Amino acid sequence: MEKTKRRKKPIIILIVVLVILALIIGGIVACSRALTTSLEQLGAGLIEVSEVERRDIINDISVSGTVESENIVKVTTTVNGKIKKLNVDVGSEVKAGDVLCVFDSDDLQLQYDTLLKTQQNADSLTENTHKINERNLENAKTEKANSLAQAQRAIDEAIAARDAAHQKEQQLVDRYNSKAASKNDISARLAEAADPESYEMLAQQLSSIDMELQSIDSQLEALREQYASYDSAVTNAQEAYTNAERSADNAIQSYQDVLDAEQYSDNTSGKTELEKLADQIAACTVTAPKSGIVTSLNVAEGSIPTSEALMTIEDKDALKISVSIAEADILKIHEGQKAIVRTTATADKEFDAKVSRVVNIYQAGQMGANGQSTGGYSAEISVDDKDHELLIGMNAKVKIVLDEKEDVLAVPFEAIIADEDDTYHVLLAITGDDGTTRAKAAKVTPGMEGTYYTEITSDEVKVGDKVVTTPGDYQDGDILPIFDFNAAMNSANEGGADE
Repeated sequence: MEKTKRRKKPIIILIVVLVILALIIGGIVACSRALTTSLEQLGAGLIEVSEVERRDIINDISVSGTVESENIVKVTTTVNGKIKKLNVDVGSEVKAGDVLCVFDSDDLQLQYDTLLKTQQNADSLTENTHKINERNLENAKTEKANSLAQAQRAIDEAIAARDAAHQKEQQLVDRYNSKAASKNDISARLAEAADPESYEMLAQQLSSIDMELQSIDSQLEALREQYASYDSAVTNAQEAYTNAERSADNAIQSYQDVLDAEQYSDNTSGKTELEKLADQIAACTVTAPKSGIVTSLNVAEGSIPTSEALMTIEDKDALKISVSIAEADILKIHEGQKAIVRTTATADKEFDAKVSRVVNIYQAGQMGANGQSTGGYSAEISVDDKDHELLIGMNAKVKIVLDEKEDVLAVPFEAIIADEDDTYHVLLAITGDDGTTRAKAAKVTPGMEGTYYTEITSDEVKVGDKVVTTPGDYQDGDILPIFDFNAAMNSANEGGADE
């Protein structure tokens, strides 16, 4: 019996301990829940206070949009063929000049090589013909020079013969005159001759002179009859020169015309066709017109493109966000305004931006489920931050800064109370030595309004003061039911644990 009792006693004790622990835990939980509920109910009737601080005040407009590239390029081609090699995929980063894809150009290359050989042969023939024509032209010029030189010699000889005849005439005239003078002298002496011997001698001399004069006169007459032939020889030589010059010029002009006609020969059509084929072959290698990221791809290796655009490249460094602007805000927005960009993916990080474009034209949109139109005005926000982590397609929240001030005294805008005399005040929460907190009115001058806080200037408010955030109907001197909810919760948790 005793042995049996000793076995049951530990089991009973264990059961009792477990029951007690369950009761304690249940009581703590229930007590904590009840206390929390009571504190929440109590806190619902209390006022809120906020500590006065120096802050940066920003007056902004919140909008949203999708991150996209400012520079979007659709890569197109005129080539109608099969893609031989594709070097990119969607998401590939490319630099300007990178080869994106290559079309099959074998047939074009064969046409080009065949036409090039034909064109080279034609060019060789044209060049050889040109050299022959140039040689003929130079020969004609040389022949002209030779012909004119020969004709000029004939002119010179005819003139020289005519001049010699005139010179001989002058010599005969001079001789005739000299003999005539001698005749007169002898005739005078003959008339005075006294002896027969002298007379006979002078008579013989006179007869001899008469014979010479007759001979000279005959020579002059014969010579003068030849003057017409001398003049005719000169004229004929000059005409021969003119005819030789005319004939040579005609030959030269004929060869020059042949050379000039070469430029109109139909040898350019082949070159034009070669240039077209070269351009088509070059177009088979498609390169990136600028750096960026491939965001869409409409072709595959081995396929024939069915759309004009092969792919789209977007500049991932030059980003913008297109946002809708409400009618009430559109006149507040202008280019150059500062903006701040945030996204869910980048958490609390903020990126500098600015308003780059404002569209002041209303654009009608689709009708939403709530019966309201999605149309409105719009603007583009350019991202200035070069070290951004934004990706194309991210949903972005944008704050367009209308105005901002740094390090100014500020309170929640709900804390400022307007007086009837167009002045303003706030209620400060002042706790006395007895622990009672009372309201104290402090004059303030509101300044720039931000999203949650308003700038103030005041001689009665300083940094660290407690200002009533929701003053309601409280006035100067009223006791304020301020309750530190967090401190009460901490105290309640500690009490529950002790219990």
